[in-house]
Amino acid sequence: MGGPKARRAPVTSAVRRAGLAVLISCAVSAGSDRARADQNDLRLLNLCDFSSGSCPWINQSGGETVVEFGADTQATSRYRSLMSELGVVMAPRLQTPADTLGFAGFQFSAEIGTTQISRDKPFWNGVEAVNPTNTRGRPNGWLTTVGLFARKGMWLPVPALEWGVGAVNLLQSGLWAVQGYVKLALQEGFHEWPLPSLAVRGGFSQLVGTDQVNMTIGSVDVLMSKAVSIAGTVRLEPFGGWNLLLIDARSGVIDGTPGCDAVLLQQTKQSDAAGLAMLPSACPVAQAGGWGDLGANFAFPRQDLITRNRLYAGAKVRLASAFFVAQAAVTPAGKSIDAKSAAGTSARDQSGSQKSFSLSLGMDF
Repeated sequence: MGGPKARRAPVTSAVRRAGLAVLISCAVSAGSDRARADQNDLRLLNLCDFSSGSCPWINQSGGETVVEFGADTQATSRYRSLMSELGVVMAPRLQTPADTLGFAGFQFSAEIGTTQISRDKPFWNGVEAVNPTNTRGRPNGWLTTVGLFARKGMWLPVPALEWGVGAVNLLQSGLWAVQGYVKLALQEGFHEWPLPSLAVRGGFSQLVGTDQVNMTIGSVDVLMSKAVSIAGTVRLEPFGGWNLLLIDARSGVIDGTPGCDAVLLQQTKQSDAAGLAMLPSACPVAQAGGWGDLGANFAFPRQDLITRNRLYAGAKVRLASAFFVAQAAVTPAGKSIDAKSAAGTSARDQSGSQKSFSLSLGMDF
């Protein structure tokens, strides 16, 4: 006969909660290691001014957290300005002359570009490189993108048509832009004449790789080029034009209190002294036992389209099937105003002038 079984000591609520907290902490730590954002990824909560130690948008004084943009009249302007400069960085590419590839033509290319940003302005706080309580860390003054593109000439539905598709990645981030364009040559091929080739083009760029914002960029431009032959073996095509960008940025849902877990706060009862003591400092004790922290989830108000202009010039050099393209562009400072905002609080685009340089290598077939 075996002896009587030993009784296990009862596990107190505090011990269970401590164990649960350790497990949650380990899981969050492991998850953050897997999904750690890079320095150029968006973190729009950083647009809040934390100089006083907390974000003035977030009011946790009552039983429910409330987001009040009225406490910071420049909040929506910082958001608009950041979207404006980021839109220029991720805008549709322009690296082609006015002449199309011809209805049987096909092209592959790899491209790299760098675009200037206003790194020291407060609206560039909205990236992971910046610590909201210490804004001395800044993103680089020039953001670099790399991409791959395919282009094809067509005869239908109208003559002298060309389309292109591709994708670019903003280095040191998970941000990608899926891009495409259609170009219609109005005058091309008369290379013995003094007249330049002329084309119009429409394009788009869709930002992916972030839940902070849904950004779509439309593009319309007019370009001219002139092809000349050098020594009968090299074809040189200088080109240039004007480009209009239409940037539509819709904010995603942002957690205004990332340091507080709404589920943990709801599950902690007001009568549980040990549990209240273990709550993170970002969780107000007054909201324990309820879902008040969900009020911290917010989105920036929908704004009108952001418009930017670009002037660009470059040249394509082709030898046999291989080609090289170099291009420079200047985008004057943004000036658009959001008319949807309440009177006196209109969001203004305060973006600065931006320069861009890009190179492309590839093959024409």
